[in-house]
Amino acid sequence: MKTILPLPDISIVIVNYRGWERLSQCLDSLYNLEDPRFTFEVIVVDNYSNDWLFPKFKEIYSKFTFVVNSGNHGFANGCNLGASLSQGAYLLFLNPDTIVNADALFMLLAEIRHRKIFSIVSCRQVKSNGSDERPYGNFLSMFNLTGWLRAIGRLFRSRKKNLLIQNENYIYPDWVSGSVLMIGKSSFKCLGGWDEDFWMYFEDVDLCYRARLKNGEIVKLKDATVEHNHGGASRINRRVTALTKTEVNISRHVYISKHETGFVAAYMHTFLILNNVIFGFLPALAGAVFVYNQSLNSRCMAYFQLLAYYVNVPTSGTWLSKRSVNYREQVSLSSVLSQ
Repeated sequence: MKTILPLPDISIVIVNYRGWERLSQCLDSLYNLEDPRFTFEVIVVDNYSNDWLFPKFKEIYSKFTFVVNSGNHGFANGCNLGASLSQGAYLLFLNPDTIVNADALFMLLAEIRHRKIFSIVSCRQVKSNGSDERPYGNFLSMFNLTGWLRAIGRLFRSRKKNLLIQNENYIYPDWVSGSVLMIGKSSFKCLGGWDEDFWMYFEDVDLCYRARLKNGEIVKLKDATVEHNHGGASRINRRVTALTKTEVNISRHVYISKHETGFVAAYMHTFLILNNVIFGFLPALAGAVFVYNQSLNSRCMAYFQLLAYYVNVPTSGTWLSKRSVNYREQVSLSSVLSQ
């Protein structure tokens, strides 16, 4: 008679794309982790790295579930694929460049269990040197679209005034990063999962926005800590660096198109376009001259990729990146509506 194993409390979903070195550290931290307070499974979705390392990892970490995506369709698409294979009552979306511990997992689980439906919980994240990251923030608005706008806002705001609600144990931001994000599986399904219109970046902000609309709480635990050494897969070489710089700007536009309307949306789109075109010109010019400087050269590549995107938006009828799995569908829909 076949033994029926109890379902895990947590399904940990990790999306990887050629970040094998840091993924191995993450999986090592999970592989021999046992705690009587909870059970968990690990699902690794490889976004078609298309190299020889996938079968090797699948063999080494045989207790975990590995699946290859049909292409590099983005973080949201990979997360949704992993979630569709999950059995746990709670989903923990985890970046491959994190290192976790039992206490953090238990504290996340205990917190999400007593929060209202549609809530999202994260925790403190630190680099290997112990310095804090800031994996949370406020929703996009007309006043925080860029770093220099946020800096101006801080100048006019009292140093003692903090826009985020917090107490000794919690911070309640508008959004938390998808690098460490826990949500109930039923809530996740009711929200429709991650929005695959986003290829990379702002999909976590969007998910938190939709959860907030359902009266969910967005919570960051101050006492639970996960190590996160950010930027592995997104900084492999200058081409990839340029791509990620481009996509973060594209995703801002996608987010605005979804959650703002009328004058506010028009202003935010126009402001970002002018900011990126005008202030990006000189760094791009320097990158064209000093081609051997990887940082400057990646800025140059990103600048012209973004210009190409802006030229394409009016003709395609969508703010989506061409890399989004929904791009063709949106272009077709826009074409039909314009007829």
